[in-house]
Order: sequence, then structure tokens, then C-alpha cells
Amino acid sequence: MLLTLNGDETGIIEAASAFLEGVIPLARLHRTAAAADLGDDTRRHMAELGWFGITLPAELGGSGLSSVEHVLFFREVGRRCGPLDILAQNLAAMVASDAASRNALLEGRTFVALAVPDSEDLRILGRPDAPLAVQVTADGARLIDLSRATFEQRPSLDPAVSMRMLRPAVLRVTTVCVDRDVGRLARLGAAAMLLGLAEAALDLIVEYAKVRQTFGRPIGAYQAVRHPCADMALRAEAARCQLWFAAAAMKGRRRDVDAHIDAAKHLANEAAVMNADVDIQLHGGIGVTDEHDAHLLLKHALLLSRVFGSKRALLANLLEALVED
Repeated sequence: MLLTLNGDETGIIEAASAFLEGVIPLARLHRTAAAADLGDDTRRHMAELGWFGITLPAELGGSGLSSVEHVLFFREVGRRCGPLDILAQNLAAMVASDAASRNALLEGRTFVALAVPDSEDLRILGRPDAPLAVQVTADGARLIDLSRATFEQRPSLDPAVSMRMLRPAVLRVTTVCVDRDVGRLARLGAAAMLLGLAEAALDLIVEYAKVRQTFGRPIGAYQAVRHPCADMALRAEAARCQLWFAAAAMKGRRRDVDAHIDAAKHLANEAAVMNADVDIQLHGGIGVTDEHDAHLLLKHALLLSRVFGSKRALLANLLEALVED
């Protein structure tokens, strides 16, 4: 497998980064509580550029790209604490069973939230007015009609994502998909967003360490800052390498793809949460203020680390996994 990026893949990173910085900059989360989730204008712009059908075959209206491009895009989404609606919209377009529903999702005319099991209930993450939710299961995914559901609103720790609760007994499932690739792309997308968060946290403290001075020297000159930064870089690099391999394994249809994706998600969980935590600590007093970006990265990392595979579930899977030579 070729694990280095080619010119087209690098171009996707640059295009995605420039576009996302314009429509969902991290600073939006400081301005207003209404910045959570995906707004109508942003959703329309994303649809026009084809970001909701990255891996969907071209004959179905998608971009026909691979899992590699999928993770490259969502890594940039993660750097900006992008809302989970973006990933949910991509997954829902894969689940839709008819052309009309699929086109409505690809064009942004219909939008979806993400449904996550919580004991006997479901947590709905995303737009409070979303008419549909996509829930990823072990064997595929399903689309759920939320138009007649009754919700209990819940405060969300993460200002980038809205949250509400409902009981699944009153739900109507509109579509069931048994394609295991949906679950794989869900885990890869979440892992890519977590990698973006880990890298953003590292970039934030490295830039601060160059300009913040104590006793006449930049704090980056002290081992107490340099060594934790080196550990952050190591965690991000390990997560990045495993994520690239997992994406390439899915593209190459390796039989052990699920093991590599689980490993990628686990390493990304660890890298994002720990890097965001250390980022706050190394910033000192300013790092714990609401005006700073550091807490936004940690809150988003804590949420994403519990979506599509938390530590206990992933390690249990890896304990029994078989890996090819």
C-alpha cells in the first residue's frame, strides 16, 4: 500500500482547509451560542462543493473518492471543531435507499443529526430541528424519522454540538442499510476529526511557546514546556500514521481493515484528549479562560472520543482481532 500523499490528495487538504476556515472558523464558537451545529448557508455551500458525498459513487451523485480522501477532509473539519452534522450528512447519503432521498441529502435540502445509543434511550447530536437522524450499528446503519418524536433537551458540554434525548420506542425507522462500510467510514471520520484536534492543540501551544516569555526567555526554551510538546507531537504522529494505514487498508480492501480502523480510533481518542488537556495546562492561567480556544478543543475531543468507539469497546475488539502479515 502507498501511504504517501499524492498531488491530488494534497490539493484536497488545501481546498478543504481554505473553504472550512471561511465557513466554520474556530472563532465562531466564541461569538454566539447559535454557532453550534451546521447552519443553512454553510450546509448549502458544502453541498455545492460535493462534500456530502465524498465516498459515494459518481453514478449515485457522489464524488466517487476513497476512504483516504474521506479522512483528509474530516481531519480539516476536526481542526476547527466542526459540527457532527457534517459526518452525519455523509453517512446518511450512503444509507438513503432511493434517488430522491439521496439527492436531497447531497444537495443539503434535507439535513440529519447523529443518533447515539445511551442505555435504552438515544442521544441526538446535531441540529435541534433535524427531521432525520442516522444511527450507525454493528452491521450497517439506519435512518430514523424524527418529525413526530418528542425530545428532552439537554445541555451540551461541547458548544459546537447541540444535544437532546428521546426514547426509541416512539421512532419510525425509514431505511436500514447493511453495508459495513458505513460503520467503517463513521469510525474513520471520527478518528480523522480527533487527529485534527490533536494537531490543532499542538500548533496552538507551539505558537504560544514562541512568544510567551518568563524571566526574559520564551517558555519554549524550558524543558518543562518542550518535553510535553514533544510528547504531544509523538501522540499526534502515532495517530496520524495509524489513520493513514487504516484508510489505505479500507481502500485496498484488506481483510483486517476493522482492526486497523479500531486501532486508529483508539490512538486518535488518546491523542486528541491528552493533547488538548496538556495544551490547557501549558498555556497557564489564560488556558482555563473561556475566551481562549484551548477549552473548545478539549470539549470537542471528549465528545468525539465517545462516538463510534470508546476506549473499553475498542480495546475489547482489538484483543480478539486477527491482523494480516
